[in-house]
Amino acid sequence: MTAPREPRALPVFNGKTAPPVKPVEWLVEKLLARGAGTLLFGQPGVSKTAHTAHLTACLVAGQPFAHLKTVTRGLRVLYLDFDGSWEWNYELFEAAFRGVGIEGIPEAFVYYSPNTEECSFPGEEPGSLKSLEAMGPDIAQTVKEQGIDLVICDSLGQMMVGDTNNGQEVALALRLGLNPARKAGAAVLVIDHATKAAAGGVGIPTPMGSQQKRAWARVSVALEGEEQDGRTVTRWTVDKSNTAAFEPFVTRLEFKNSGDRLEVLELDFIGDAGPRAVHRERDERAQEAQRDILDALQDGPLPRSRLGGRGGTFDRALKALEKFGRVVKLERGLYGLPEHASEVSPPHQTPTSGVVVKEELVILEDEPEPLETATAEGEEVLTW
Repeated sequence: MTAPREPRALPVFNGKTAPPVKPVEWLVEKLLARGAGTLLFGQPGVSKTAHTAHLTACLVAGQPFAHLKTVTRGLRVLYLDFDGSWEWNYELFEAAFRGVGIEGIPEAFVYYSPNTEECSFPGEEPGSLKSLEAMGPDIAQTVKEQGIDLVICDSLGQMMVGDTNNGQEVALALRLGLNPARKAGAAVLVIDHATKAAAGGVGIPTPMGSQQKRAWARVSVALEGEEQDGRTVTRWTVDKSNTAAFEPFVTRLEFKNSGDRLEVLELDFIGDAGPRAVHRERDERAQEAQRDILDALQDGPLPRSRLGGRGGTFDRALKALEKFGRVVKLERGLYGLPEHASEVSPPHQTPTSGVVVKEELVILEDEPEPLETATAEGEEVLTW
């Protein structure tokens, strides 16, 4: 057992002895800074890895990314691929480098995956379990020996052994696994998944799991898929920044194939993102849920358990109908149409004048409030 040490004063300084402050060195302005962490997250299907491959190619080539300035000298990038392997992803990286005018995989692109045999230590089984928490010193040593400018972790959920919903375990994994690389002088980019709460175009999504991810990152950016002129585009939005944030913008990935093979991956900067548009699919689900509720109540009041629907969309539809007076919450936990109020009103209450529509609306975390009333097929429906 280690004997307790004597207390000692912290190595502090004051205004007279403070060291000079080093300016922030941006690898990509307002996105990636040396010695800092950036979180890039999005829903499955938004092509996070493809966007990151293009970003990597731009940095290695010393070219601007989208409309954001990058350092003009080529950088060295360490890509930690826990989601896939070289066999699965080399074609994507080749296409990304070809998209910026580099043929083949350049020496400045340094790759590691525990799922690739060539990345195993001698005597180690390929694909053997490794944890981000334990890899911190090895990653930092690689940064020093290889002169790495940027470490990319794809993805955090696959790299952690701990619970991504547990704040203490997430904080420890990031501090133990990635802060040594930051201290060694590299920027660190973590790829992660987004919650579904803001899917549908309302509100900025947040990273899935513990919010310690956002606390660790100096900059946190959300990727969201949208439709524009019949084509899929990607919205880039700053979720959090400890400095001046860039304005939301839109890009489009261009995949050029030769037969079944991906040959070239490029990214087009479309422009400023503009206002958010509610996805039609979400709007239609909300309208359908509202109609189901109104149909179920035609024959009389019902408890919530007998209204039929489940899930967040149904609950939001019910709250919206309450707010706009289409449905009222009656006594004994029943829901009904406004005309049903007389069936359960106390004798001293005037049935028609006693209908009370709640003005306040319970807002669930990350859930949008109904915004407006729309008309579909002659029926009034409430949209988000």
